[in-house]
Amino acid sequence: MKNISLVNRASLTAILILLPSFFIQGETKAAVLSYYELPRNLQFYARDEDDSAFVRYSGLLSTSGYDSVYIEVYRNNVLWKRKSNKLNYTSGSAAFSIGQNIYCELAEYKFRLYIKAGSTSTLMNTADSLVCGDVYLVAGQSNSHPTSSYATYKNEFCRSFGVQTANYNGNNYNPADTAWGLSRADGSVYYFSGPYNVGVWALKLQEMIRNTYGIPTCFINGGRASTTISMNLKNASNPTDLSSVYGKLLYRVQKSGLASKVKAIFWYQGESDGTTAWTNYLSSFRTLYNTWKSDYPNFEKVFLFQTRPCCSEQYASQLREVQRKLPDEFPNIELISTAGIPYYEGCHFGYYGYLELANIVLRPFSYYFYGGTDTLNMRPPNIKAAFFTTPSKNEIAVLFSNSNAASWPADTLNQRMKDYFYLDGQTGKVQQGSVSGDTLKLKLYAASTATKLSYLPTVWNHDDSLVYEGPFIKNSRRVGVLSFHDYPIGAYNTARLNLTAVVEGYYSQSSNKLSIRDTLRVYVRRNYYPYQIIDSCRSVIDSVTFKGSYAFTNVPAGTYYIVVKGVSILETWCKSPGIQLIPGGTVDFNFSTSVSQAYGNNLIMKGSRACIYSSDVNADGIIDGMDNARVSNDAFNQLLGPLPTDVNGDRFVDGSDVIIVDQNSGNYIVKRTP
Repeated sequence: MKNISLVNRASLTAILILLPSFFIQGETKAAVLSYYELPRNLQFYARDEDDSAFVRYSGLLSTSGYDSVYIEVYRNNVLWKRKSNKLNYTSGSAAFSIGQNIYCELAEYKFRLYIKAGSTSTLMNTADSLVCGDVYLVAGQSNSHPTSSYATYKNEFCRSFGVQTANYNGNNYNPADTAWGLSRADGSVYYFSGPYNVGVWALKLQEMIRNTYGIPTCFINGGRASTTISMNLKNASNPTDLSSVYGKLLYRVQKSGLASKVKAIFWYQGESDGTTAWTNYLSSFRTLYNTWKSDYPNFEKVFLFQTRPCCSEQYASQLREVQRKLPDEFPNIELISTAGIPYYEGCHFGYYGYLELANIVLRPFSYYFYGGTDTLNMRPPNIKAAFFTTPSKNEIAVLFSNSNAASWPADTLNQRMKDYFYLDGQTGKVQQGSVSGDTLKLKLYAASTATKLSYLPTVWNHDDSLVYEGPFIKNSRRVGVLSFHDYPIGAYNTARLNLTAVVEGYYSQSSNKLSIRDTLRVYVRRNYYPYQIIDSCRSVIDSVTFKGSYAFTNVPAGTYYIVVKGVSILETWCKSPGIQLIPGGTVDFNFSTSVSQAYGNNLIMKGSRACIYSSDVNADGIIDGMDNARVSNDAFNQLLGPLPTDVNGDRFVDGSDVIIVDQNSGNYIVKRTP
């Protein structure tokens, strides 16, 4: 199928078409048509909340004598729908608008547009191979858009738009290169770029979404090799600057008509920021993120790839630490670990390495967007605590959130894992390592006064000039532990809390489950005025057991209030006088057994479960009309979650959310504190 340049559908610039001549009242006339909107061959449409998209023809017919306009719609080349509209002329011209919904499915649609004069029909336009599905963007450096001669997969339900230019997408963009095509990653036109290139791992991700969930996807990749984050920023004076990385991608997405439909952005970048410029990475990412929100306003997630020791610079470890901590400021970031992925080549991966990367991405990606259930250990272990286990300070315990380390890795490639843990920046301090349950232990050669712990070298092996390729610590799904730099070693042994909590909106009495695995943060406060915060920790509450495990590294033995916060829930304090936390010990606390478990009995019963109130959307400690208005407005606009206004966690803001907030705001529920 030959592709056609796409006219910006946001503009009203007409396309003049001279149709075949026909005979009217003794004379031959050529029909003149101005299109304002029309579908294109291979065009991709983003689905709406009804799993469909409207394909429209609109324009102006400037030749009299026609009585109607109609379309034929074919589904997989079988006539499926026919629609007709009467033409009404004003001053010799007739405006028209006609269309039909297509559906998000593994089906291709063809549209034919006709004008009709009496019994004579004239074919105006044919748009073939249209599909409907989900839209995603990819940006970053060369690892965001790799190509391989092995990447030969093509499928009609895996689409892209426009061209990554020559010179690794470094050349200026040609505005004429705006056609639809099937996604590819073979690099047959330009190495690491080319028409419809999405990159090896993104193409594999499209293939798996198509095969597993039956959803067509459009990926548009705007990555450029060897770029710093500053080179990826927007030119504010010329947003679609076709010489800039950001502008080239924005131009393509706007021309595709999909800018407001982007669901997620994949950001794989950082290898070029390991210089002293790492200190500016956070501020640059803030700028980039805010421009994404402006230009692609409805994206829900950012999948951010933490880099690994690679072709980088002397401060790469610090840069990776910035990446690791970005979700603390941007909660919709999902971190992807690239540490330990096989087939590594020192900067890029081989073909099979990128396939493994796609497999790692698939689990959290499909969980958020396609109801994926393969969630066990889908996330990389991320350090949440480090502390000395003995008074003599000759052993350090490391705890992780998201998932646990599976085992201590064997020595490989003439390297030993123990040499790549650093105490206050120094190697050679660890005698041996081990993993037991959820704890990784580092036995030291001698007592230490170190206050900071790092994992993984900046770039190189210690004994040669080769890029470090392992060993790596991984979880049971072979997902690598996130690199960390100068993580503080706690002053006290860890006090553990096994918390059981049920959130009102997410809880179903019929299934006795939560609709989502919720993340709650627990604050430890002193139980006397002014109730100072001593420590805090985040953990996921399981949707079946309602349990989450919390570890506090800076809490001396004592009795404390524990305070629970989360998205759209009412801040809830435990009962007075608090609970006892013991360094080195584990305490269980269950909010769900009785309303008396909360300070001021501030829980709501659903069946036999005492639940934390939902719908404090603006987190001001009061469920009132302000929260009701926000939920009602989002329900009216039928917004898709996850959002604070998605009170019941079904990822759609609708009447069921309004019912919850309406009841609670009517009762004017407020947080209760000592």
